[in-house]
Amino acid sequence: MPEPSGNLPGSEGLTLVIPSHNEGGTLGPVVRDWWQRRPSNVPVQFLVVDDCSSDETSRVLQELAKEGIPVDAFRSERRLGFGGALRAGIQRASTPWVAFTDADGQYDPQDLPILLATLSAGNDIAIGLRSPRADPFLRRALSIGFRGLLYAFFGLRSKDPTTSLKAGPTEAIRTVAEQVRFMNGSFWNEFMLRWTRAGHSYAEVPVRHRPRAEGLSKVASRTLIVRASVQQFIALLRAWREFHRSGPFAPASSPSASERPELSR
Repeated sequence: MPEPSGNLPGSEGLTLVIPSHNEGGTLGPVVRDWWQRRPSNVPVQFLVVDDCSSDETSRVLQELAKEGIPVDAFRSERRLGFGGALRAGIQRASTPWVAFTDADGQYDPQDLPILLATLSAGNDIAIGLRSPRADPFLRRALSIGFRGLLYAFFGLRSKDPTTSLKAGPTEAIRTVAEQVRFMNGSFWNEFMLRWTRAGHSYAEVPVRHRPRAEGLSKVASRTLIVRASVQQFIALLRAWREFHRSGPFAPASSPSASERPELSR
């Protein structure tokens, strides 16, 4: 796997943000795997957002620190939810670059250099397109339906807006993340709408996606999945109302290099 070289995205320092709620069984192996297979010329530090976990997460984080892995942990004493945990991590990232993954082991650290190379080509954010997606059929079907709504309502052409594997410049991502108001459970959907509306570009590159290392998703049952989907549809309508009230509506497509604003590198 080729690695980025020279003064390219990530070489000045990159924070890997990992939101985690009761993922103590997988968190340790995931962090160790990403640490051992990190790009050799990218200073990576980990920021785990412990979203009010009640399992062994605290002990796992202590063990990782004793092993010399640069893990900074933030524990929330109240449930923030997926989007709230991501925002907490983004706010605390102190490096010029930031990347994201999940604590359940579904993403492969060997794909991080691919994202960084995509950024070096001039894209404002790099998105890992899960290909194929290793999720249950119902989740995949609902995701396809919701993606269709994002295109119909907003013109968003992203093939996989909710993928957690993303990388980009910290300040720009922080600015947009602070504007996310409605879609906590599907934070990345609203983030992508606001990202493109702000004139930033994105590029999607195929990445590996693996079944969960162990345990079940926090939204595992059909009842919970359907309930979450209804909540996110209501949130989508609220976002649509805000977008249309704020002025002339422009489709949320990825702008060309000549149209998008410069981001500090």
